[in-house]
Amino acid sequence: MHGRPSILVVVGTRPEALKLAPVVEALRAVGHRVRVLATGQHPGLATAALAEAGITVDVVLPEPSRDDLARLTADIMVGVASVIARLRPALVIVQGDTTSALAGALAAFHAGVPLAHVEAGLRTGDLGEPFPEEGHRAMIARIASLHLAPTRGAVRHLKAERAPGVIRQVGNTSIDALDAALARLACPARMAELEARFPFVAEPGPPLVLATVHRRENRGPRLAAIAEGLARVAATGRVRLVVPLHPNPHATAQLERRLRNVRCVHLLPPLAHLELLWLLQRSALLLTDSGGLQEEAPALGVRTLVLRERTERREGVLAGVARLVPLRPHAIAEAVAAALAEPPPAPRRLYGDGRAAPRIARAVSDFLGVKVPQARIPALERTPPALP
Repeated sequence: MHGRPSILVVVGTRPEALKLAPVVEALRAVGHRVRVLATGQHPGLATAALAEAGITVDVVLPEPSRDDLARLTADIMVGVASVIARLRPALVIVQGDTTSALAGALAAFHAGVPLAHVEAGLRTGDLGEPFPEEGHRAMIARIASLHLAPTRGAVRHLKAERAPGVIRQVGNTSIDALDAALARLACPARMAELEARFPFVAEPGPPLVLATVHRRENRGPRLAAIAEGLARVAATGRVRLVVPLHPNPHATAQLERRLRNVRCVHLLPPLAHLELLWLLQRSALLLTDSGGLQEEAPALGVRTLVLRERTERREGVLAGVARLVPLRPHAIAEAVAAALAEPPPAPRRLYGDGRAAPRIARAVSDFLGVKVPQARIPALERTPPALP
């Protein structure tokens, strides 16, 4: 193992940590030397999510400036570049479309180090939806050497753009992480702890509807419209609305102000991933602008209303388990009523089968020219996932 080239995994946000934890585990399981770098974009949250999965961070950068996106990007890029210069990895891995992913990718590119991009190829076709993530992932695709795409649709996007390097369809590691989280939730002590923390779930009453909103492009007038729509939904008394607030107050202050005194609304502080999943399992409907929840909800059989103008996760919409909702109060209220009138969908794994991380480990090994004993990677991981 010690003679193998090292790999640097860059993690900035909690969603990145959740999706990269299975990758780190799989790479180490086949003998790779992996260092994990936390950029500080979500200080504490990302490292806590990794710790929950049993992964210790090797390098933590100083917390970056949050004055604006340019300063955030510059601070993270300089920090990652210094670590690359010191550790001299053979490969840098980034995930998704965050500022940390773009900054880590640029640092690798400037250092001449090959880059692997997990969750490559997602596109809406509109640089403003979502902003700035759509631009980030498109730019990363131009400099990545190994594209680890979750679905056939993502592969098609990369091929249409003539992305350089190797493209492999592997599935989305969000489902690997979901399986691990569900296993932890099955612990009786954990279940009892969550039941005690959220006693309203067991109380008789209308169905639970879970709503999460945090996207940058939804702030301002859009967020006001969403808040008003949610207030109208709750005011009917036909649902119990559960709204976990985002850690960034700029993302949810309008929600809190509008919903604080509305009946049938449970405003909650920011939640850990396991807590959110536990509530999602018990909800009749999800309203969200989150990407990760759009992947997890179909696997749990929860119908989803997407509070965005466009989504890069079209598979749920095409399968009929998710729907884009116009961001107008009456449209949101009508969509909730219509969705609750339908039977719940059967659980469907549209984005992954829970074995994406071992496939990524195989793809990385192949890319680096490292021979992995066949016994280490079962036959399932050597075949592409049957995904949309």
